[in-house]
Amino acid sequence: MNNRTKVLTAVLGLTLMVSLTLACTLPGLPSLGGPVTEEETPAAPPSPAQETPTSEGAPPEPPPEERPFELDVEALENLSSYAYSLHIDGLSAMAGSAEEMVLDIEGQRQSQPTKAEQLSFSSVTDGDSTTMEIVYIEDLGKMWIREAGDAWQEVPVMDESMLSIFDAFSMLYWWEILSVGDPEDVQYVGQEMMNGVQSHHYRSAEGSLWGAFAAGCTFASVEDDIWVAVDGNFPVKRELHAGVDCQDESGEINFSMEVRDINQPLNITAPM
Repeated sequence: MNNRTKVLTAVLGLTLMVSLTLACTLPGLPSLGGPVTEEETPAAPPSPAQETPTSEGAPPEPPPEERPFELDVEALENLSSYAYSLHIDGLSAMAGSAEEMVLDIEGQRQSQPTKAEQLSFSSVTDGDSTTMEIVYIEDLGKMWIREAGDAWQEVPVMDESMLSIFDAFSMLYWWEILSVGDPEDVQYVGQEMMNGVQSHHYRSAEGSLWGAFAAGCTFASVEDDIWVAVDGNFPVKRELHAGVDCQDESGEINFSMEVRDINQPLNITAPM
């Protein structure tokens, strides 16, 4: 089986089988001085109006506003350009048996001056490594592929099946296939600046890594953090860490995706 066949087989497998401690200090009691004699009269306690307010009486920080989880993956299409990355490592049953795998994707996407995307893909599964680079110029309907540093080869985009293979590498696909779980279980943390984008930060202990990674696996102790753009609701970043049991083998899975360099100038062109 040549490298391209192995890559396409792996990709098709993916498409078929692929988610305050508040410190309180009690003030010390004031010293009462020496014993009170008959001649001495204890000083009257200060009236409430004379008391000096302390931090103990300060109101606590208000909790973050309640906000339902909202995420629009398709809103990425409204950006003029962006870069993205995906990293997965840990125990998986994607190939039908429990094995350690590492997957990395780095890419860029633009909607002007032409609609185009380029990405690099690398994976290591059970010691078998695969690398690939892809350039897709949507306006031209053409795709180029280079495997492991070989020469670029143009691949005719003859039907939707070729596009579905390319989509299996895309950021849109991975954000959609790795679902978040029940939105009602997602906690709102607050607003934060992430990758230069003002974002809503959400957290869940019920996140899911379904698709290929969930086949024959169960997940526990999930920590799932998601950042969504305030303006546009497009995904900005996700980090998920979980314990996993796949076919009686225990391990962990670590997963991260992020979108960056929003609307920065790009010029993706045909490689040949």
